[in-house]
Amino acid sequence: MIELRAFEETDIPRLLGWVPDARFLLQWAGPQYKFPLDASQLLQTLTTTRGDRPSCFMFKALRKVEGDVVGHIELMKINYDEGTAQLGRVLIGSPQRRGHGLGREMVESALSFAFHRLGLNMVTLKVFDFNAQALACYRRLGFTEYERMPLARTFGEERWTLIMMKLDRTTWAENRRGEEPHPSDAGKPNR
Repeated sequence: MIELRAFEETDIPRLLGWVPDARFLLQWAGPQYKFPLDASQLLQTLTTTRGDRPSCFMFKALRKVEGDVVGHIELMKINYDEGTAQLGRVLIGSPQRRGHGLGREMVESALSFAFHRLGLNMVTLKVFDFNAQALACYRRLGFTEYERMPLARTFGEERWTLIMMKLDRTTWAENRRGEEPHPSDAGKPNR
């Protein structure tokens, strides 16, 4: 089981170690960050997590039993008045741990936080069309495509198509009927 906790300044070195090159950084974080990713860039994002109504929540994801940090995820561009946010920067750090369901658990925890703790109505995300594993995960969780942007990003000679997806709180709840309550439904991640 995955537990989300607030990302802190002391978590920066670990996250930096998970970003091996410029292509990976662009795929994972979009154009906001520049390679090489450094602490100052992450500290700037961390400032957006402060206050009563932060525009961003940065989380580290821990395996509950073992207590080791396995991933990173963010809720960004939070608009409390409209009840919306963007899910992003989803990453299982170690390549050996990818493809074993940890990413899905991490996204489920973030969605529970968004819909239950923040009371949001809609969560969107952006994913590149070549990221088949992530697309499959998001579709299984109920996200649907609402826009496609061909040639949204370039990396060298590569041209990447960006898919925008959305999930509303009602669909999320309907997809979860009959399931056991998710542990993150009970409370806010430790901050």
